Amino acid sequence: MLGYLPMPLKTQHLARKITNLRRDDIYVVRLISHWFSQHSILRTQPFFRLVTRNLLLATFLLSACTLTEQQPAVIYVTATPPPATDGPSPIPPTPTIPPSPTVPPEVAIQLANQYLTNGYYEKAVAAYQAVIANASASPTVGASAGYGLGRAALKEGLFQDAVNALTNFITQFPNDPRNVQAYFLRGDAYLGLSQWQPAIDDFKYYLSQRPGMIDSYVDERIADAQLALGQKDAALASYKAATDTGRSLVPLLALREKVAQVLIASAKPQDALAQYEAILAVAKNNPYRANIEFHAAQTLIDGGANELGLDRMQKIFDTYPTTPEAYRAMKLLLAAKRDVDDYQRGQVSYNYGDYQDAIDSFTRFTTQNPLSSIPANLHLLVGRAYREIGNNSAANVAFQIIVDSYKSDPLFGAALLEQGRTKFLGNDIPGAIDTYFKIADTYNYLPEAAEALWRVGYLYGTNDNPGESRKVFERLADAYPNSEQARSGLFLAASAASKMGDPVGAERLYARLATTTTGDDQAAAYFWVGKLAGSRGDQDTAKQAYQLATAASPDSYFSARASDILAGRDSFAKPTGYTFQFDDAAQITEAENWMRQQFAIKQDGALWPLSPKLQTDARLIRGNELWTVGANAEAEVEFGDVIDDNENDGLASYQLAIFLRGIEAYYPSVLASANVIRAAKVGTLEAPAYLARLRYPAYYSSVIIDVSQRQKVDPLLLLSLIRHESLFNTYATAAAGEKGLTQVIPATAQYIAEQLNWPNYQNSDLFRPYVGIEFGAFFLAENLQRFDGNVQAALAGYNAGPGRAMNWLDLSGGDPDQFMTAITIDSTRTYVQRIYGFYSIYRSLYGKL
Repeated sequence: MLGYLPMPLKTQHLARKITNLRRDDIYVVRLISHWFSQHSILRTQPFFRLVTRNLLLATFLLSACTLTEQQPAVIYVTATPPPATDGPSPIPPTPTIPPSPTVPPEVAIQLANQYLTNGYYEKAVAAYQAVIANASASPTVGASAGYGLGRAALKEGLFQDAVNALTNFITQFPNDPRNVQAYFLRGDAYLGLSQWQPAIDDFKYYLSQRPGMIDSYVDERIADAQLALGQKDAALASYKAATDTGRSLVPLLALREKVAQVLIASAKPQDALAQYEAILAVAKNNPYRANIEFHAAQTLIDGGANELGLDRMQKIFDTYPTTPEAYRAMKLLLAAKRDVDDYQRGQVSYNYGDYQDAIDSFTRFTTQNPLSSIPANLHLLVGRAYREIGNNSAANVAFQIIVDSYKSDPLFGAALLEQGRTKFLGNDIPGAIDTYFKIADTYNYLPEAAEALWRVGYLYGTNDNPGESRKVFERLADAYPNSEQARSGLFLAASAASKMGDPVGAERLYARLATTTTGDDQAAAYFWVGKLAGSRGDQDTAKQAYQLATAASPDSYFSARASDILAGRDSFAKPTGYTFQFDDAAQITEAENWMRQQFAIKQDGALWPLSPKLQTDARLIRGNELWTVGANAEAEVEFGDVIDDNENDGLASYQLAIFLRGIEAYYPSVLASANVIRAAKVGTLEAPAYLARLRYPAYYSSVIIDVSQRQKVDPLLLLSLIRHESLFNTYATAAAGEKGLTQVIPATAQYIAEQLNWPNYQNSDLFRPYVGIEFGAFFLAENLQRFDGNVQAALAGYNAGPGRAMNWLDLSGGDPDQFMTAITIDSTRTYVQRIYGFYSIYRSLYGKL
């Protein structure tokens, strides 16, 4: 149940940070995540729109063997900041709907809207129908009910009901400002019914009434429907219009790929090539470029331009040797009897995993070229390839060639390390230790010497010799004090000292770490100094260390844990009560005064309204309109680009956070609010409470409060779990199939559904907010009961399974801090630590202490 990677925004942030992809090159990550997040959504509006359109595209393909920005639109802001729509409410989440005469229509419409937000689509439909049937409802309320009924039916997957409701709304309220958007929604409903021509008509009407808004996305839908009708020329014209009008770059690249496939199926390879060239003109990421180059080359070959296609395959082989496409291109080149360079072939085959071909290719190269022209990298790859096929003796021979003949080569040290690794992989632990020691003793000037010592210490530690492990790590820290290996080694040495029953030595090592590290590592070091000092009765030193831990990294686990100890609180100590209602007007004033000082803002008046620059940002305009018509995934991509472009601008990020919250775009709102606090360079709780709650919100609180009371789960713990699992994105989906706000995997969800006697359960139900919350709370409560209320163990069980958590709990002897060190899965330890830190913040913001 690791944090989900939803397509639009989170993947953009994670992809860029983890793999250093550029903005226009995160296509692969975001597109894959997009398919994950959308293709599992059964009976819901995002699903039918995407899957229906892509299925008809696939059917067509099988049967057939520079952005321009629209500027006139503006986002207008209201006179007061929009509140969170599902804040505290006296209305319980699942009441039965009383007879309409007993409930004023103005109240009933709010109840219906809350049902829709929280995922009670059937109840929302019934509530809207009750308002419509109420003769006392004003035209304004009646219009909202009619529009809401159409949206609710669409989300529930009742497409004909949605068509009927939206048709009634369009007919009865022709002057309502939502009338045109109702045409778009009805078009989507028609797509769900496979009624292509009515869908086209509605989308075209929408375009005629709201030109320059989301033309690209609407034209794509029109093209998909035209394709389903067999109107190839019309579809291609609409696809061209879609590529020529404005949308963010990543979805534009995805669209161009799609259009290229349609063009290929329509026997228009040159036009398809033009789409691929347009992609290559802007893409920078090499794996993505290699993929597009391969499609372009294959298009040439399939179109009869065999030599041109092979030339392009040669380019892939020469330029992108680390990609699978290079290997596929090489195979085609060899099949065509084209000569390829054996050294390049060896690299391509090695990277692909064809180790025997790599060895054969490198061998041919060495026999055909003078020794002076053979690079050290060849021998390094030969050695690794031999090792992969189990020939360790041949591997060591290859590595030794570098040691003997390439003493001044940058790969000299790497070859030495590979010799040690080969012995380790051959289960010759003493031999590996001797080899690594030799590197450190003989070649202490090499950058690899620090790594060699770290590996020695690690091998001693993992082979029941903590004393020798500790000695080596201390030697490492003395010899290479500024290295990453020294930092890691000191932590391991301190742990080894504790295991050996030497708490004084461990405390000394942690104290040393505290003076040489920063941030989370420093907080961890100070925390353990405090823990060990306290255990020997030195409470003054312990208190000082805990205070330093708290200050070192304010939002971290060790800061939160130290703060709890200083306050005399147990781990995950519950507050005495909860507060979910606040004086937002006063707190906004406080927050904006703080921002004026923090960011040197000179602007008069309220700061939260969107600036003129943001109001006219085409991406935000498109995103807002897409969100309004239910195209949430596409909207979030547009929002993501705006958020990223303003991530260092505290004021713009603040404005975006409030605007996005107001339209219930919770996930991007949290991301934008985090940028405010990061730009201010303060911890979350050092910022005004209003800003902190934007970053740590209580969305879906009416559901969470109700569920937490029934399941006997702390609502702040549930909020902390949701924030970590999905960042409040109800359509979150992870690679292992985890779904919804609480990221429950399908097999676990089936079990929970049986326990709850959930009627007509299907996995797509997890995308409804109330279902995700209910199921996550049940599973968390079950783990809490299993572990006698031990929250850390329960969270570990939620993430990694109760069996593992039980083993770790036994090893820890019940000590919460030793439990964290007993966890053997790094991702699970991080999971529990992050939720602990989140909980500390939620308790400070919403708890009564």
